[in-house]
Amino acid sequence: MYTTRQNLRHGLLFSLPFLVVYGWFLVFPIVYGFIISFHKWDILSRRVFVGFRNYLDLFQDEKFYSSLWHTTEFVLLTTPTIIVAGFLMALIVTSRFPLRKTAENVFFIPYIFSITVVASLWAWLFQKNYGLFNQVWSALGGQPIGWLTDERFAMKSIALTTLWWTAGFNMVLFTAGIKQIPDALHESAYIDGANKVQVLFRITIPLLRPTIILVFILQVIASFKVFGQVYVMTGGGPYGSTRVLIQYIYEAGFSYYTMGYASAMAYILFFIILLISLLQFRLLSGRSS
Repeated sequence: MYTTRQNLRHGLLFSLPFLVVYGWFLVFPIVYGFIISFHKWDILSRRVFVGFRNYLDLFQDEKFYSSLWHTTEFVLLTTPTIIVAGFLMALIVTSRFPLRKTAENVFFIPYIFSITVVASLWAWLFQKNYGLFNQVWSALGGQPIGWLTDERFAMKSIALTTLWWTAGFNMVLFTAGIKQIPDALHESAYIDGANKVQVLFRITIPLLRPTIILVFILQVIASFKVFGQVYVMTGGGPYGSTRVLIQYIYEAGFSYYTMGYASAMAYILFFIILLISLLQFRLLSGRSS
């Protein structure tokens, strides 16, 4: 028989490889990045401690504010649409629709593609002169639209791409939540004379509230971290109208070699996401209790 101390020692030994990897690749970069945010550093020379200068400078940087607004705009465009789309997909694949299994595969397949593949594909579809969308639009008598070169359409085009790419993940979460609802509840409601709309809003959605909270928080976090599709499809253009905060952090760190300034922006983004997530969780959990 093993003693409690022996069990603890064996548990630590088995966990040690994971703890080492976790500490080296996650905990250490977080702490080290926070330290760098208080320094002026171009990678090649010695770090110089500047205190809160990087944080003070970024609040006077117009590019920081515009990048933060573009990120917020993307969050506002994508969060409600992707959540609703994922929920509607889940309703289809959990219904008695004959092709629900096929639909489930079709809805989820885009999510397994890399962002480079997805963004390159949709950049071709949105291409002004030869893209499929403009070819169809021109055949209908319309003038070609600069989906990715016009400030009015660029961010919306990126949001549409993200909707197609990621809605399938939310579908999986909603599907799991719907399958946890006992069929007897729905059957009882139908016996009592409720129609499908009433069952949806009186039974399904209220019982899915924990799943909705989870999906909502995950989606906001994912949208705030947007980078790949913007970088591949527009590079932040036209005229910086789609430059998001992570892209500006990347440019500050690896184009201008201001690593301390880039780290300061990264931690501002981290605290923004943290505060929004905590607020969402508090508000939505309070409503569900």
